Amino acid sequence: MRSFKSLLIPAVIMVLLVIGVIVYFIVSGSSGTGKTEPTGQAEAFYVKAEQLKSLSVEAKDPSRSAIKISMEPGSDGNVQYTYDGQDKDPKTTYSSDKMKECVSMLSSLYGTLISSDMSLSEYGLAEPDYKVTYEFNNGEIHTAGFGILSPDGKSVYINVDGKQEVYAVDSERATYADYTVQDLMETKVMDLDFAELATVRFQRTSDNFDITCEAKYNAETEESSYHVIKPYNIDASSYFTTLVSNIAKLEVASFIDIDSGELASYGLDKPSFIITFTMNSGSSKKLCLSSNLAGFYYGYIEGTSDYFKISDSQIKLLEAPYLSLLEAYIAYYNVSDLSSIKGNYKDEQFVFSLDVDDNEPISDDGTYVELDGRNAKIFNSEGRSYCAMFFESLVCMEIGGIDMDAEPSYGDPLCSFTFVGKDYQTKTVEFITRTNDSYFVFVNGEYSGFYVFDKVLFNNGGQDTYSYGVWEAYKLLNTAISENINGVYDIPS
Repeated sequence: MRSFKSLLIPAVIMVLLVIGVIVYFIVSGSSGTGKTEPTGQAEAFYVKAEQLKSLSVEAKDPSRSAIKISMEPGSDGNVQYTYDGQDKDPKTTYSSDKMKECVSMLSSLYGTLISSDMSLSEYGLAEPDYKVTYEFNNGEIHTAGFGILSPDGKSVYINVDGKQEVYAVDSERATYADYTVQDLMETKVMDLDFAELATVRFQRTSDNFDITCEAKYNAETEESSYHVIKPYNIDASSYFTTLVSNIAKLEVASFIDIDSGELASYGLDKPSFIITFTMNSGSSKKLCLSSNLAGFYYGYIEGTSDYFKISDSQIKLLEAPYLSLLEAYIAYYNVSDLSSIKGNYKDEQFVFSLDVDDNEPISDDGTYVELDGRNAKIFNSEGRSYCAMFFESLVCMEIGGIDMDAEPSYGDPLCSFTFVGKDYQTKTVEFITRTNDSYFVFVNGEYSGFYVFDKVLFNNGGQDTYSYGVWEAYKLLNTAISENINGVYDIPS
């Protein structure tokens, strides 16, 4: 059996340890600082942002403007940061997050206290490269000097209030002391509220492409689509939607100082791209960009003096072919949107009648599809629907090109199609000869600016039921209706 003495000694030690822990937490809890000192490092200087009225950094280099960040408590209890340097531009937006980070990094200085008899000049602190000034709310003023880097480059030498004590702190702190006003600017080029966006204008000098689009915001899906209102009347494509989304997310790679005499060198005397966003309130923001120069676009927001560059990896569709930015078809509809399509070609005409529900294929048993009063739901032996082929040829009449310089006369069209919606809205598309293999497109009596090629109307796909122009598709459906056997017709070889 172990003696009472041998049991008592560990028990006493345990009690002393418990008391020590309790005392530690009482002392720690009573400090109320909330700060955590890095393990094994000495505190050179520490202050909370809410204790400061301002923080400024002055460089030894006289060509460098001093930066100054002011702080005051906000209505929500959080510190509000304002840039107040002498180079402050009222037209520039400064980043609260960047100012907060800068203040935090320069107000929390820990490192190794160096024991040395060397003078401050040996550490670059007799005339420090940067002098950080802390103005407290209670009127106190303190400073921190940033000298040279340590031989291994991992630390920077600092002292506080000009004292002899020298600390080696993480060299990352010197990065923040080296900040200029550009480093504190908001890097988001645009800050768009898509719900309030009215129009987007996209101008490109390389091909004189210039369209203005009406923005349509879907509050349920929080997505936007765009309809071209000048100089055409057509939906913009999904590529244009992606382009606008990319522009809205652009972030500056860096800000750069450009004198007015240098604008041409950066392609900004005559910008290659101009994108103008107009809000429902009537306010607008115009982004001007250069052409692609060695992987970057240089730009500015009109009305500001801040020039920046953007990596071309952020934005890929500025130079997309103009037709790819527009809806590919002259008159695209979902089959469920239409009640009929009427067609005329020379002395021929047809009425294609439809009653198809949402998400229902055109040739389903429950649909109503007739051509001139006859059932149009005829198939080939492989199950391909001739009425589907005909409908596809009508709504997928592909735009061949844009010819805004042309001034075609409105006369007797070669052929025309009238699309009648279930909402009783109509669109009449007419084709007037342009060349021997192309036709100007008129929509509701006005030149659309587009033309189509001959194949859109008259291509004969032979056995391929996916490659028929409208009139050849009409003739094929008409034949299938007349010659089918039990709803099946195969094109003769």
